[in-house]
Amino acid sequence: MMADIWTLVRLSVWWLPFNCLWTALLTQGLQVRVEHLAPPEAKGGALATLTAAGATLSLLSQVIAGPLSDRCSHPLGRRKPFLLAGTLLALPFLLGFTWLDNFWLVVSCFALLQWFLNLSAAPTRALLPDLIPPEKHGAASAQIGLWSLFGQVAGMISIGILLSPTYWQKWGLVTDKMAAENLGLRWFVVAITILLLLATTLTATLPDRPAVKTSDSLWKVVTDAYKFPLKEHIDFLMLLMSRFLLNLGFYTAVAFMRWFLADTLKVEDAAKSMMELGLLVTVVSVPSVLIGGKLADKMSKRKLCISAAVIAGIGGLFFVIAQNFTMTLLPAILFGCGSGVFAVANWAWAVNLMPKGEGGKFFALWQFAFTLPQILGPAISGKLGDFVNTAFGSGLGWRVVLLLCVIEMLAGAALLVKVRERRNTS
Repeated sequence: MMADIWTLVRLSVWWLPFNCLWTALLTQGLQVRVEHLAPPEAKGGALATLTAAGATLSLLSQVIAGPLSDRCSHPLGRRKPFLLAGTLLALPFLLGFTWLDNFWLVVSCFALLQWFLNLSAAPTRALLPDLIPPEKHGAASAQIGLWSLFGQVAGMISIGILLSPTYWQKWGLVTDKMAAENLGLRWFVVAITILLLLATTLTATLPDRPAVKTSDSLWKVVTDAYKFPLKEHIDFLMLLMSRFLLNLGFYTAVAFMRWFLADTLKVEDAAKSMMELGLLVTVVSVPSVLIGGKLADKMSKRKLCISAAVIAGIGGLFFVIAQNFTMTLLPAILFGCGSGVFAVANWAWAVNLMPKGEGGKFFALWQFAFTLPQILGPAISGKLGDFVNTAFGSGLGWRVVLLLCVIEMLAGAALLVKVRERRNTS
């Protein structure tokens, strides 16, 4: 029993700093960098450029790393070489993203950060089906989900505090808002660097066997890795499309929520309010993940995912009509409940639909549903928000963006009706 717990800890711990970093950057870090380096009337478009560059390289790196890790014959194993190399090579670009003051250099550093860190992501995800039997996928997914949520909580709290000028003014260190935000972001990045190194070291102690060596050329290995019989895996592809639409709405909302609070609801301290709202969503998600993990092993994952997505969508609609910060609290609770159950049930469903031994390739494909929305969502909605704000007044554009997010998420939930399930088999 203790061995099982220790295995789950090592499977899960890397996702804490990973999610801490991306929660902080996607909710406030990218927006602060854009605010410092781009004119106010063009910040939606600038954010779209920054996120698109990063997400494009993230997608390419996982598409390459995932399938190749299935066939990696390195003495360290199939997954470890990608985990170690990707994490270590990402760190210089994380520091560059935070310290450089030229917009295009910041874009380049963010893109390379995404490239290298996400070389680790798909192979690390594939450790779950490598080491955990199918009948325990729900419970294992819940454990990884919990560590991910802990990372999100840490990211929300730390970035909310560190980006707040009030915090640094209490210590008498800075009085200027931009200087306070730069100082806070840099302290955050240093802490994340240390946590990533520690978590990577721990995860690398998991057992990991190399794939059987082959005399095939590298080109044949790559082409074989991407062979994908569409008819055989149509349910996985439908699930992938559904997740894409749901994430299109989610990541767009995350990208522009800080400006919705600041420009539309006119909150005084956007960093503090964003922290409080995000923390509420995340804390509510914790019991939802635990419940979702247990239910995902006992009942229809389709029914569970659809119900959870509808609850999250209702929460999103209440966000759209909110007139002040207090009115966002109930929507945040609804969204947290729905998204927590959905995340773990959806992941367990995806793992069940993957063939044994090909987790790297399938998790790389799965990453399309997370990365493409980070490109397309801000690219579409950033320009839309800028246009509406210019035509009808600052703030209305972000309300329109949130309404579009709800429509996208509900469309994704509707697609789940067509996806079949496969019962757990040993």
